[in-house]
Amino acid sequence: MTRFLTAGLAALVLATGGGCGYRAARIGGEGSALADKTVHVDIFTNKSYRPNVEAVLTNSLIDEFVRREGSRAVEDSGELTLSGAVVSYSTAAVSYTATDTVKEYRATVTVEATLRRTDSGQILWKGSLSAYQDFPANDDLVLQQNSEEQAIAVICRRLARELTLRMSENF
Repeated sequence: MTRFLTAGLAALVLATGGGCGYRAARIGGEGSALADKTVHVDIFTNKSYRPNVEAVLTNSLIDEFVRREGSRAVEDSGELTLSGAVVSYSTAAVSYTATDTVKEYRATVTVEATLRRTDSGQILWKGSLSAYQDFPANDDLVLQQNSEEQAIAVICRRLARELTLRMSENF
């Protein structure tokens, strides 16, 4: 009896798709601006004082399009063009030790982005996003800078994911 119960349970799990599988997330459903389109990502401009943050963001956006199904990043001209700017970058102390020494900083990046049809220039999506990441303070300046750069990379990946999700919503 137990053998039949076990076999039946195993058959039920297999029939309902209990197997593990990986599938890339899809950008844009039917009616989305990004559905099955080629997208050229312009290098974002940098209006902040922090150098290279625009390059990290642009690379994160390209990586996000490569990882997802539904649209494809292209080097030259695509059906759509994504452009924008890093509007601001800031850091602020967010936690302190008992002796009033900075323990953690928070890096914040704000971006503006515009998705257009390449042929007509029609704006399909336009918006502004902001994201932050905390990173530890360190007496060693090199370690402090490395922590800040890692925080920037995390922020840019988060912004890229959020931008592609917002642009792919049906509107």
